[in-house]
Amino acid sequence: MTKINNIRNDKTNSTLCEKNAGTRKFYVLGFLILSLIAFAPLVDAGCSCSAGNWDPSAFLNSDLGTSQPVQPGSAQNSAAGNSGSSTQKPLDRSDSFPNGQIFKPMKSVSSSDVVLDVSNGESYAKSHIKNAIHIPTKDFLDGEGDLKTSEELAKVLGGAGVSRDDSIVLYGNKESSGEAEFAFLVLSYLGQKDVKLLDGSLADWQAAGLPVESSENRKPGGEYKPEVKSGVMADYEYVKSDQAQILDARPFMEFGKGRIPGSSAFDASNVIKGEKIKNADDLSIIFSRLGKDEPIVVYSSDYSRSSLVWYALQLMGYEASIYTWEDWKAHEAIGSQAATATSEGSTAGSKYTKLGST
Repeated sequence: MTKINNIRNDKTNSTLCEKNAGTRKFYVLGFLILSLIAFAPLVDAGCSCSAGNWDPSAFLNSDLGTSQPVQPGSAQNSAAGNSGSSTQKPLDRSDSFPNGQIFKPMKSVSSSDVVLDVSNGESYAKSHIKNAIHIPTKDFLDGEGDLKTSEELAKVLGGAGVSRDDSIVLYGNKESSGEAEFAFLVLSYLGQKDVKLLDGSLADWQAAGLPVESSENRKPGGEYKPEVKSGVMADYEYVKSDQAQILDARPFMEFGKGRIPGSSAFDASNVIKGEKIKNADDLSIIFSRLGKDEPIVVYSSDYSRSSLVWYALQLMGYEASIYTWEDWKAHEAIGSQAATATSEGSTAGSKYTKLGST
């Protein structure tokens, strides 16, 4: 009898095991199905197109160093949004400057911006940012190398289809060339409402896997209506009035031969590291000997050099304007032979201070 009961118990236990195994399989299968349903939207949203398939509505929404844009609503974007205070979004380099709103991070460029390639030479024909218009900075100068009048500058911009109401993003062949900074100076002088420098060169743009092309882009010409900002360009009387700190951005050998009395030598290359404008901490050190409450005038024989220093000062929140060595010499020559001798050779009133070294 005991043997029969043991057999029955074995069968009962076997049946229960089979039922439990079936139940477990059912739950596992159900869990897998629910997981697939739950994660399917994430997989789809995380899929992104290659950088070559440019989305004109977004233009650019990617992090540097990646070749694929991060689409709104993607798994990566959702994870960043749900990470809470423990993981904060890295600040753009522009956020570190006191006046960083004149600096444009590559990832924030949009299709609503008018991108201007202001490089000289043949680089635009070889490759440029997609949809960029070409206005070389040499078009801003007359045959003597002087800045054209506001009316002439307006014709250059209007002929290229640029409006004063456009959101302008500027870049040159190299960030260290001063081309984009000079163009920024010109547009600021003409009262452009929204103009910024791209934080990076064409090489940086390409390295980030962002869209480029070689075909020429044109916009219908129109009328550019300037609203000249007189404070951008300094004049002779103001420079001579001793109201401002004067920086000579020419090569130091030229400074040694002759300079504006009271000026200090400042090598334009000191605001550049590699091919990029230095960060805010470095610029703070470089400009530390300049008074923040006193305006600054930067002059040179080359607009690109003086504009490079001037723009760096703008980034750091200084009040600065541009002047030219040629204008100073012309006025001094008209004044008297004694004044000419002072500006060309005398050391009286000049400071052999070489600012900008780090």
